[in-house]
Amino acid sequence: MLLLLGTTSTEIKRGNFSGTICPKCREVSDFDYFVNSKYTFITLIPLFPVGKEAVVVCNNCNEIIDINDLDDAVVEKLGAENNDLKNPIWTYFGSFLLALAIAYGIYCYFQSNNETEKYVQNPTLNDVYAIKDAKGFYYTFRIDSISNDSIYATESDYQAELPYEVDEINIPENYTSKKITYSKKELENLYKEDKISSIIRN
Repeated sequence: MLLLLGTTSTEIKRGNFSGTICPKCREVSDFDYFVNSKYTFITLIPLFPVGKEAVVVCNNCNEIIDINDLDDAVVEKLGAENNDLKNPIWTYFGSFLLALAIAYGIYCYFQSNNETEKYVQNPTLNDVYAIKDAKGFYYTFRIDSISNDSIYATESDYQAELPYEVDEINIPENYTSKKITYSKKELENLYKEDKISSIIRN
């Protein structure tokens, strides 16, 4: 998916004023002004506002006027109106989604930790453990049988470099002859040492 990051604006107010000299045509004229809210977006989703800007147009010469070229009283009035305006709530939509995603990620992390701890304390046949070894690689083993104080398992014939690659090696034909045994206490120690990446229970 192509991600497009940029800044655009949307009009939040328009109005007009008169009785001042246009710095372009030098005539006393009416002026239209537009206040725009500028916001950052990613792939058309607004993330957050980055400020406001006012555009002034002379009705006599139809030129866009630099606000700083207008009378001080007009500049002060436009500045006051600009400061009082609020950015539309929808310009924060992407930030709201991001906050939700972060909150959900934190929730899932703690739920996963709680679930993993329960699985370690109560191992079941066919549980698959993903373990991080001393070299930083990940391997899996599948529990074949359980005694009062130990589990007996078959280790996968392959290793993964990253946690999310564990699913690729966790297939039945990869569990052949590598038999291993862990005491239940050893499993708990692996969990406490943060070496258990995940436990898959069907």
